[in-house]
Formats: sequence, structure tokens, C-alpha cells
Amino acid sequence: LPAPLSIEPTQGWDGIDGSWNTFPLRIGTPEQYTRAFISTASQQTWAVIEDACWLDTPDPNDSTKLVKFWDKQCAEDRGGVFIPDKSRTWQEIGFFQLWLERNLGHGGNGRYGYDTVGIGYMEGEGPTLLNTTVGALKSESFWLGHLGLHPKSTNFSAFKDPSPSYMTYLYEQHHIPSIAWGYTAGAQYRLGSILASLTLGGYDASRFIPNELTFEFSPDNERDLVVGVIGLTANTANKSDINLLKREPFSIFIDSTVAELYLPTEVCDAFEQELGLKFDNDTQLYLVDDDLHEKLLAQNATIKFSLGQPYVTNATVDIELPYAAFDHVAKFPYRGLRNESRYFPIRRAEKEGQFTLGRTFLQEAYLVVDWQRQNFSVSQCTFVHGVQSQIEAIVSPVYLGEEVGGSGGSKKLGTGAIIGIAIGGGFTFALILCAVGWWFWRRRRARKRLAVKEAYAAQVLGSGEDSKDEQNDDTPTSPTTEEPGTNVFPKAELPAGDNGESYTDEKDKNGPWLTVSAMPSPAIEVENTERQIFEMPGDIPARPEADGRLLSEKESMMVRERIYNGVDPYGPPAVSPASTEAPRLPTLSPSEVTLVGSRRMPVSPTTPRTPSARDGSSLEACDTFFQPPPRAPRDGRFLEGDETLLSPISPLEETPRRRFSYE
Repeated sequence: LPAPLSIEPTQGWDGIDGSWNTFPLRIGTPEQYTRAFISTASQQTWAVIEDACWLDTPDPNDSTKLVKFWDKQCAEDRGGVFIPDKSRTWQEIGFFQLWLERNLGHGGNGRYGYDTVGIGYMEGEGPTLLNTTVGALKSESFWLGHLGLHPKSTNFSAFKDPSPSYMTYLYEQHHIPSIAWGYTAGAQYRLGSILASLTLGGYDASRFIPNELTFEFSPDNERDLVVGVIGLTANTANKSDINLLKREPFSIFIDSTVAELYLPTEVCDAFEQELGLKFDNDTQLYLVDDDLHEKLLAQNATIKFSLGQPYVTNATVDIELPYAAFDHVAKFPYRGLRNESRYFPIRRAEKEGQFTLGRTFLQEAYLVVDWQRQNFSVSQCTFVHGVQSQIEAIVSPVYLGEEVGGSGGSKKLGTGAIIGIAIGGGFTFALILCAVGWWFWRRRRARKRLAVKEAYAAQVLGSGEDSKDEQNDDTPTSPTTEEPGTNVFPKAELPAGDNGESYTDEKDKNGPWLTVSAMPSPAIEVENTERQIFEMPGDIPARPEADGRLLSEKESMMVRERIYNGVDPYGPPAVSPASTEAPRLPTLSPSEVTLVGSRRMPVSPTTPRTPSARDGSSLEACDTFFQPPPRAPRDGRFLEGDETLLSPISPLEETPRRRFSYE
């Protein structure tokens, strides 16, 4: 069983976003030395490429031209540079996006390949691995390179196998007892400077105060070291227990790749209000001038994070950070700064996916991570000068015969996990029931549709047969005509009654012409077998004329007399013997009606038109053919004053006139 590896850090402090302890790396063949941070989120090894420190400067001889200038100070500030082309073991892969911390606004491209990587200044200080993934970068978003502690593999192409991480190689080649580690970033402000501590395959028990709280991994493998911030308070020289958590508890990711603490905006506002911080819009930093710095030193504030894992356990652990942990200096070119300036390393985060505890937090916190058991712990660091290291191994469950994955086979599920499983199971069961019910409903609906289609098809088929029968019987026949094998009767409905009774038509008393015996119940209508009867279109006969000849004058006068007076003194006119229809009276117009009497009646001021004879002869308005006798009064006297309504052909004047006649 291999022993854990305790990696010695460098004695220097690097960075443009503060002062941070680094670790030495040896990359390539021959070895090229660089200094790097520790990244708890990355699975790769990064180094600054040589091109990052070649600067374009004006030519001293010609100001219109630019020449390349090698900046030695740049190479030193960035922890040394790596030149891939000078390594005999470099295997080029290509240029790819760095991808790490993109949610925080960091980005850039890197030149990737496989090469030899060792930890420590000398070969004996740490293992050297071949064909490990190396990224050479130029972006200022990452001022120094780093050593990634995440065990996940790197996929460069779907056509190639994933590249194992450095931690996976160490475990597979039996350099460490497990894929686990313990790390703290070091504190330059403590006891003259306390260096960082990194133990691979175990942890250093002398660097922290143990507690009983164990955190489970988050499902997101890019943000797996997640804790819940249950409380956040501040204590100053004048106040105590100042609440800085101006919102509900939230989850936050622990990541040593970045320096600052990315906190919700409500929490940052509380820091501004309680500590008097000032936010700079240009750099998006909380810059601290000399006056504010003296004020914060006088307050001697201590920030306490209460961490827990909601829905799993109610236990919490407190991590306290003094103001000295936040007293850092930012340098050019960080966030566009032109000069060095003190700043308070908290950043405003808008989304929960940005909430991050960086290296500032890990100055006072010790992090132990067991990747194979999927759990980790966070503890308060201790600072004792000259204390001896106590390296403890974390043995892989493979060596102990335990099941790999989860948090160990013997550990019970938490209350939150049980509730989550129960809710998930109930929801799944409900979905299954809904799916089964929907399937039966669809099946029943399909059967109904099929039955309707069959009924409709049968109806259409029956209609087609009836149409064929009608087409064959187009010739109209008498309903009483009998054809061989066919009896045609008028359609009739039989009276209903009880079974076994007989019904006799009352029209024939001597004997029934239709008798029904043993009529089944219910009554069934006799099938309609009569043939269709066609009715010929009718026509109104034209009025006959007098044998096709013109009427004489006498006949015209007789017709006129009959039409207007309704009296034919000479008997019925001679008409065609084929005519049996009574003559139709023509319609009278108002101008052809005149009222006459013993006294002149009031008439319309409109003069009546002169009537014209229907046979073409003209008559005067006073011409008449018949004048009825005067009415006798009931008492035998003639009343001259009576207004009598006479025939419209009565004379218009009282003077008698002789009767006109053609005879």
C-alpha cells in the first residue's frame, strides 16, 4: 500500500490579485521549472507559454515600426514560462478553449499536448509522470499556471480516448493510496507567513481542527464541492453578531482556482453597509484607500461563515476569517488597474451558478476531499509555529474491499435523501399510472372509432344497393300492375295489437280483405315494395276563342254587357264546344268605375278617361246599354233625395237619353 505524498510549496508568494503561495512543477524534457497554484476544479496541468512575455515595443531606430521585446520581469511575475518546442517529449494536440471558470467571465485559448510533468524542484521531491495533459496559455485571466486535483478525464475529440488526469495517473501507478487529498492555501499574514499545505492520498491532521460534519458531493461534476451557507456574521471592536446574510441560505462552490469570494449582491450590500466598503464601477472591485484601510484595521473585523448541508443534516461548521485575510493588494494589469491598490476580495455575483469561495476562504479553511467515496470536509485551520506534520492516509475502498462510489456502503442515508427518494418514487409511480390510463383510453377510443367507421361503411353500402334498385326501375308503371313473382301493394301500416289476435277491415262486412294473425310484437311495418309513380307536368289550357274568327259588333256588345253588368239577355254566347271553363272577369281599373244617382255624387277631381271598346270601336262616355229601374221606397213613395249607388255604366246626367243600338 503506497503512502500519501506531502508536497512542499515554494517559499515565495505570487499573483496580481493578492499574495498566494505556489507549488513548483517540472514540465518537459529537459525539465522546465514553473510555479503554479493549486486548482481544486481543474483536471489539467497549466503553464504560461513563452509568447505571453514577448511584447511589442516601438523600434528605437524607427518609431513607425514595432519590434518584439522579451520581458524578463513578466516571465518572473507569471511564475516562469514553458516553451513546448524545446521539449523532446512534447506531443502536440492543438489549440482549444480553456473552458475553466467561464461562468465567472474568465476565458482564453490554450495550446494543448502531452508531456512529462513532475512535482517539486528535484526529482526526489515528488513523482514524475509521462504523457500527462498539459495546457500552455497566454491569457491574462489566469496569471499563473496551476496543478489540477480533479480526477475526471479530458476529452479532446470524440474519435480519441479520454486523457486521464494527473491524480488518476498517480493512483493507477501506485504513487498514492487513493484519489484523495488535503489542502489549505496558506496565510502570509499569520506568524510571519504560514505556507500552504498539500497532501496527495491523505491529509495533514496538524493543520486543522477536526469536526463531525461530512459533506456529500454535488451531482454537477463541474461544481461538486458545494456547501450551504447557513449563516454569515461579522464581529468588530464595537459590534458583535452583525448579520450579513440579508437573504435566504444559499449554496456555494469551493474553488481554489480563483482568489476572490463571489457572493450574492445582497450579501455584498451588507458588507458595504456594515464595513463601509466602496464599490468601483470601472474595475468591479471593492478598492480600499488608506483611510478606509486604517478604519478597518481599527475595527478588527472577523467574518464568520456557518456552513452546513441542508436537507441532509442539521450540523454546521464555523469558519472564521480575520480582516487580514481580506487585506490584499491588486496589481497591474488585474481588472484594468494601472497602479497597485488595496482591495477587499469579494465580488458581486448575480446567479447562484457564480457563487464561489476562492483562495481567500482557503487561507483559514482546510479542505479534505475523497473522490472515491464522494465526500469531503471543511475545517478551521490552526496556526502553530514549528508543529510537526501528521500525515494521515486515506485508503481507497478498493484496497478495503468496499464498494467504489457513494459515501461508503456502511453509511446510512440522510433524512433529506430518504425524503427525496420517497418523493421521486411517488412521482414516478404517478407517471406510470397516468401512462397506463392514457394507453387504455387510447385503446378504447380506437375501438369506438372503428365501430363508427364500420357502421358508416354498412350504411353507405346499403344506400348503394337502394340506388341500384331505383336505377333498374326507372320506367313508371301502374301501382296495380302485377309482374310475375312480384306483388305490389300500396304502402300501408298495420294496426298494432297483442299476439294471437286477428284484425278485419270494417269496410267489408261480408269478409275481411286483409287479415293479420299471430302478429309478432313489436309490430313490424310491411316492406314497401310499390314502384315509384311519376307525375307528368301539368299545363293550364289556353282560353278558347270563337272558332278562331273575330267577333261581330253585336257579339262584342253582348260580351261587353255580360262583363260589366253580369247579365246576358240573349242567353249564353256561342263558344267552342270544347270549352267548359267559365270566362274569367277582367280586372277593372279605377278610371273605368263611375258613380251615378238622383243627385250628383262627389267624385274625384281626376277626369275619368274615355273608355275604349275592347273590339276596337269607340264609345262616348254617356253611352249605356242598360239602366235599372229606380228603387221604390218601402212605404211606396219615391225618394228623390235618396242617394243610390248605381251601376258604373249609368248615365252621368239625370236627363234621359235614347238607347243606342246597332239594330
